[in-house]
Amino acid sequence: MTDTMTPEQVRERIVHVAVEDGRYDPAAFFFVNEAVAAAVKWLKSGEMKPRDVSPTRGEDGVNFHISGYELLEAFRRLARERWGCLARTVLESWGVHRTDDVGEIVFLMVNDEKLEWKRRETDTKAEFAGVYSFRDAFDVFDSQ
Repeated sequence: MTDTMTPEQVRERIVHVAVEDGRYDPAAFFFVNEAVAAAVKWLKSGEMKPRDVSPTRGEDGVNFHISGYELLEAFRRLARERWGCLARTVLESWGVHRTDDVGEIVFLMVNDEKLEWKRRETDTKAEFAGVYSFRDAFDVFDSQ
């Protein structure tokens, strides 16, 4: 069993994973991490409708599994709340142009043993492929 990483060690490791891969700015990795936390919070509070009805959902914050769709919904919502009409510009400046890119970032973190992100055997990058266009998600604002 590995020792638990301090928040600073986690931060350093995420930067390492981002730099080693080179496709996305480390800020994108931190934002995906924030979106995961937001999805868990919103699902638990009922602010977001669940799409994952798996018995492996888990009840605690550590083992609470979210689906790719749920993560992408939280990602969209958080980006719109934080940056409004500039959301797509910010994300694209980090190299994130599509939902597929979010999946790539997730799997880079999942596949890094030191970060200890968990996944189910059924989790795939395909869950993130073409879920929504960034143009539709971030350029058109309605009353949602």
